[in-house]
Amino acid sequence: MIDLFDFQLTDVNKLESQSAVLIGNEMGTGKTYEAIERDLRIRSKVQGPTLVIAPLTPLESTWLEHYNELTNLTCVLIDPKNRAKSWEEFTGPWHPDVFLVHWDALRLMPEIARHSWAHIIADEVHRAKDRKSQQTRALKAIQNTIYKTGMSGTPVVNRPDELWSTLNWLYPKKYGSYWKFCGKYVEYEIIYAKGRTFKKVKGPQNEDQLLKEIEPFYVRHLKKNVLKDLPPKYYTRIKVDLTAQQRRVYNTMRDDMIAWIGSQEDDILPAPVVIAQLIRLQQFAVAYAELSEGRVKLSEPSSKLDAVMEIIDETDQQVVVFSQFKQAISLLGDRLSGKSVPYVALTGDTPQAGRAELVARFQRGDARVFAGTIGAGGVGITLHAASTVIFIDRHWSPALNIQAEDRLHRIGQKNAVQVIDISAKNTVDANRAVTLATKAEWIRRILGDNPS
Repeated sequence: MIDLFDFQLTDVNKLESQSAVLIGNEMGTGKTYEAIERDLRIRSKVQGPTLVIAPLTPLESTWLEHYNELTNLTCVLIDPKNRAKSWEEFTGPWHPDVFLVHWDALRLMPEIARHSWAHIIADEVHRAKDRKSQQTRALKAIQNTIYKTGMSGTPVVNRPDELWSTLNWLYPKKYGSYWKFCGKYVEYEIIYAKGRTFKKVKGPQNEDQLLKEIEPFYVRHLKKNVLKDLPPKYYTRIKVDLTAQQRRVYNTMRDDMIAWIGSQEDDILPAPVVIAQLIRLQQFAVAYAELSEGRVKLSEPSSKLDAVMEIIDETDQQVVVFSQFKQAISLLGDRLSGKSVPYVALTGDTPQAGRAELVARFQRGDARVFAGTIGAGGVGITLHAASTVIFIDRHWSPALNIQAEDRLHRIGQKNAVQVIDISAKNTVDANRAVTLATKAEWIRRILGDNPS
């Protein structure tokens, strides 16, 4: 048995009799330990390998290390570039106990679905929130398993209907119909536009009924309720003016976008198209930007990076900096190098083999700044060597923003965590803050979080 906190042990005991469960405890509460303890108990009942599906970054630094530290089980990483070796290990005379695969590789290896698994652990299971995505279909194609464990500190990322996909994976017979689920638990507003009728999500409905329905196989704890010794988290917003150069190109981009949307008189623009335009505006608020062959190219000057560097210059403590955009991280890296500030950078382009070492370097104190994209560095890793995190910009999903914050605010953090937002005045940043607040309220309600 693994040494667990009381609330973790209560969770595992409660879920032990369930074939499929959702561990929805807030980030930084040790969900990995609960999942491994559950795996060990399952092994006392059935034989067969465990499949762990996780984001790319924490596969080695979290899952492999924890399994090696806490158990005597043999673990192997499934490498999509070396499939023959991976499956030779599976079918050969030596049978590993645990196979680890990252989400992006899962859809590239359909042979995974042809094997039998005693237990599947889906870490950050919200990655399968889109019922039509290839990742989701790859997960649900794995039919031959006895036990399932879904894990996510943010089971709902944007909209209440996203929870259906996870429930459908856990209990496909009970939650077979997406539309039936939405009819019961999602409230819509009817919009009339251009002679057509549309449904717009207003938020969750009947959430108390839903929480009662999933209670037998769902656990959810907030850090404030179970980690009483964890220091608090504070928020600060620093508002900056765009430089004259930035303002000129930002206003031009904004006006062009408005004119383009207005010109689509006979078309209803899909939400992803509008969001793509807003994200482009976000880039123009980060730094001086130019459009080249339909793509945004960021360069100096940047009033936001000026503010970030001021914060870094004013402290001798370690700092974490996040952005949605790789180019913003690159520009920050150039500035840090120019001032001889030791740093590590983690983006989607960072090779898997080097990611764990980058995190380890920062945690050891060999780098003063960790700079990462929210997508690559905001999940599955521990950065509690720092107690200050700066956001150059925010993701449009509140859940992903909170996940990034909680790389610092988790078990092991000894200091209050300062979360600093750099916001550009008179830009899309202000509208984004309102949208995030609305979505955060939806998520709080459907997950059963008590208001703070």
